[in-house]
Amino acid sequence: GTGNPEGLGESPGFSLRGPVTWPALGLVAIASASAVAYYKIERERRLENAMGKVVSTGKPAIGGPWSLVDLDGNLVTNKSFEGKWTLLYFGFARCPDICPSEMVKVGKVMDILKKEHPALHKNIQPIFVSIDPARDSLKALRDYSTDFHPSFVFLTGAPQQVQAMAKKFRVYMSKADETEDGDYLVDHSIVIYFHDETGDIADCFTQSMRPSDVVEKVVERMTFVPTY
Repeated sequence: GTGNPEGLGESPGFSLRGPVTWPALGLVAIASASAVAYYKIERERRLENAMGKVVSTGKPAIGGPWSLVDLDGNLVTNKSFEGKWTLLYFGFARCPDICPSEMVKVGKVMDILKKEHPALHKNIQPIFVSIDPARDSLKALRDYSTDFHPSFVFLTGAPQQVQAMAKKFRVYMSKADETEDGDYLVDHSIVIYFHDETGDIADCFTQSMRPSDVVEKVVERMTFVPTY
């Protein structure tokens, strides 16, 4: 926030009147970085705990019926993937770093599964859903798709369709302020949703998870045999 800078000098152990040393600035930077890291870890911990409760109770509170279009303009719905497990990610083609990183991670997961668990691999479908339909035309997504794993299915739709689906999956998304040239970013949830062959939520994978972590969870979920 914006406060009175002079008031900072009254805090115990910190004064603006004396010289600011590099070690002091370093401590401030470390403290700030630690706070950001703690917030990120805590946010992911809460999400994973919530997902654990959803999975353990067997009541999928995330997801539901939806309809979009693929890169050929064909109608695609949640029923299109019945019988397949899905790795679902919401993003947008102009995302500078996080979306590409997460999509590459999914690609690595698919490659590892193909090599180590081929029977499971053939029953998994990665899906990318654009949350920026205003700019992510079919042509834009076709161009974008060439940079990622060939197993991905890319989907988009009318804004109301995308919003309806995002709401069912509890996806946070917020358009940032536009620049002078009309460009903008979209802040959004960074989660890979894993659904079973019936469409029920099986697990979710956060940004901090490595490909090997995701593979471990995928195999665990797909080979789980319930005891009654």
